[in-house]
Amino acid sequence: MGIKGISTGPEWKEWRQPLEKDMFVEWAMYLPDIAKTASQISQVAGCEVTEQKNIEFVDFISRSSFDMFTTVMYGKSPQTTNSKVATTKDIEFVISTTQAFDLTGEVLTNPLEKVFDSDLYQKFKVKMDQSFTFGKQKTAQFVKEVEQKNTGAAAIDTEDEGVEEESSKCPVTAMKEHLPFVERLVNRGKVSREEIVDFSGPLLMAGVDTTSYVMSWIFLNLASNPDKQRKLADELKSVLKGADLTTVEQMDNLPYLKSCIRESHRLTPSTPISTKKLKDDIDVIVGDDAYRVPAGKRISLNLRGFPMDTKYVDNPHQFMPERFMPDAIESRKGTPSEIIDHPSFADPFGRGKRRCLGANMAIAEIQVLVARLIQDYEISLVDNTKTWKPKQRLMLKADPYPAMKLVPRV
Repeated sequence: MGIKGISTGPEWKEWRQPLEKDMFVEWAMYLPDIAKTASQISQVAGCEVTEQKNIEFVDFISRSSFDMFTTVMYGKSPQTTNSKVATTKDIEFVISTTQAFDLTGEVLTNPLEKVFDSDLYQKFKVKMDQSFTFGKQKTAQFVKEVEQKNTGAAAIDTEDEGVEEESSKCPVTAMKEHLPFVERLVNRGKVSREEIVDFSGPLLMAGVDTTSYVMSWIFLNLASNPDKQRKLADELKSVLKGADLTTVEQMDNLPYLKSCIRESHRLTPSTPISTKKLKDDIDVIVGDDAYRVPAGKRISLNLRGFPMDTKYVDNPHQFMPERFMPDAIESRKGTPSEIIDHPSFADPFGRGKRRCLGANMAIAEIQVLVARLIQDYEISLVDNTKTWKPKQRLMLKADPYPAMKLVPRV
């Protein structure tokens, strides 16, 4: 089931269709639960990262991604950001997943690691196996609990079958909007128990690490540009007034928040290169020359080319969220610079029908957590003199990631 997710044709469609509605289309229904988890995360952030120094900020963000996506999947946060309640098993999953993603990048850039079954490749397999096994076991246990609950509910309905009720006795038609993703899949009955368990491992991994890569850049850019962070805090205070971000309407009223996230991706994309396998022959024009690239070949697209080109972007190395405010976007229309507003440059989750299944969920989690933490804390670099540089692993990350401190916002 997991392999179908990266295949093409009927197999991919067979994988995607049963999952589309409950993850990609109706993502907004999970917002209140995500916001509740983000609030729990924020309540301990200052203590864990700054006061007690239990967790490095970059690791705190990885755990935050896990907590939020687990809430979506199973309806409850494991609270790995809280050292007092986090379990060793949950923390080990986050660590294994992070390491597995980094090792994936090394294996992809040096295929000989696999050919010679090197120590690095052995480690890669161990970390992948640990993550997949955790996801499958966690999902299998949760599915079992859902099935037992549904069996109990059906028994009660049988006893009360002479009583007319507004809700249906069928678990599928009685499904409530607030149910977690896996429970909704079980109740729909379009995916088998085995298939749900099978794809949950890679889905849980992708839902954790990809989101944390993006957020780590956003917080780094905001910490490095305190004036922009203050401007964002002012917008959040004006619109949310201290409340959690729980609705699409609230999101639509936070243009500077969206601009900060968009500008962070322009300046420091977690995926600066996109690899595609050509379906048809194409001609690539470079200056006065044309190159025929046949179908079946893989090409790499440089997603930093236009967004960092001074012909299209003023001061491209500066973090300037204002360039993605609605009036700025409108002013670029009809000019060469409007190329940076192309949807392909908006985020790292792809485009078209094969856009990442969890794209909308990831974007929602990012907005919710950024809104909560920036309302509650002033986030800054511990040492402004230390430097870092982008390092390509599976995705681009800051190396070394600088230490952060969180001070309650007055």
